[in-house]
Amino acid sequence: MNLEKKLAEAEKKARLKDFKNKSYSSEEVSDIQRSLLDLMQEITGEKHFIGKEKDIFAGEPFNQTMHRNLDLLTRINYLTTAEESFLFRIQAYLEFKSNVIICREDKFKKKRNNVVDDDYELPKAATVSEIAEMIGKSREKTSLIMNSLKKKEILLNPEGAGQVSENGRSVSPRTWIVNPYIMICAPRKNEVKLDKLTMRLFQHSLKNLKDPNGKKVNLPVRFF
Repeated sequence: MNLEKKLAEAEKKARLKDFKNKSYSSEEVSDIQRSLLDLMQEITGEKHFIGKEKDIFAGEPFNQTMHRNLDLLTRINYLTTAEESFLFRIQAYLEFKSNVIICREDKFKKKRNNVVDDDYELPKAATVSEIAEMIGKSREKTSLIMNSLKKKEILLNPEGAGQVSENGRSVSPRTWIVNPYIMICAPRKNEVKLDKLTMRLFQHSLKNLKDPNGKKVNLPVRFF
């Protein structure tokens, strides 16, 4: 009896090994899943579902850096240490698909389930003062760095319509956007899923780069 039991176990293990090593088409996998679910329902009398373990990165925001473009800027000494530090810190606050710098509270606000269009709240674009607080720098120093990056076409701050109140005065709303040719907060699998307005704003940027010897150089990667 022990020998029969051991032979049965050995045969079971061999069949399981063959099952694991065999390549299955998607249709075959679906048939196997349905058979297993039917068997479970027959045994327990309850309906079961097959689920996959959640990806630990699912829903976690992140950016992608254009390595070859950044390498070029490094080789031609395009950015100062302060500007590089700013870009490293600010990337945590980019809005998904637009590259707009938004307030920390809106960036990490937990999404509500079953949100209808009427309940949608537009994330607030961060002001220079808010950006300074977010990266732990003074407003004066932050403003100098951001204006320098604007001249270098790494940042853009188009003026919006209307008037908003800021520090007791009425000003035109401005939105700061990071050049996606340097870093991008959007999916890039097979196609660039970036806001079209952002692409239009930066489409012709960084076309007048020069190395330390004054020779014109081009960005290695332009994807729009």
